[in-house]
Amino acid sequence: MRDTMSETETKEQGKKRKTSLLMILMIIIAAVLLVTFFLAPIIIVPSVPPRMICSTNLSRLGKAMLVYGGDNDDEFPTADKWCDLLLQYVDTEEYFVCPSGGEGRCHYAINANLEPYGPPGIVLLFETKGGWNQFGGPEILTFENHKGEGCNILFNDGHVNFVTPEELNELKWKVEKGESGKEGFFK
Repeated sequence: MRDTMSETETKEQGKKRKTSLLMILMIIIAAVLLVTFFLAPIIIVPSVPPRMICSTNLSRLGKAMLVYGGDNDDEFPTADKWCDLLLQYVDTEEYFVCPSGGEGRCHYAINANLEPYGPPGIVLLFETKGGWNQFGGPEILTFENHKGEGCNILFNDGHVNFVTPEELNELKWKVEKGESGKEGFFK
């Protein structure tokens, strides 16, 4: 009888071991699935090209300029303080940075020749090398932020275009005589 009991006890211990191993394996699988479920959105984030982020940043800065203008008699911020003045109208200073622009607090400049009610095709904000409160014209524009392929430009009507170096001469930087009216940025 003793041999029979030993055999039964051995079988029960074997079953318990298999059950324990099975439970441990199920817990490990469940843990891996949970970790995968929660980390997958972080790990498998579709990559947004820096050029698109840059374009979105300029669009957001354009919207901030609209709000600024609404608070300031439809005027643009002064060229020498435009970044400082727009800071209170944006959620984050990151909007001033092109992700492929390298060093610098801001990779955009404001056109020194702009007018709020100028024609819609006038350059308003454009890409430059790093700086802060930069203003000027095509002399400080850069195509380097996007591997020489082009740069993003915010125009006086609020739209953003990616412009290639070949299109640089087609850009309008100031209002010509006879061009004006209420069709520009604050239409």
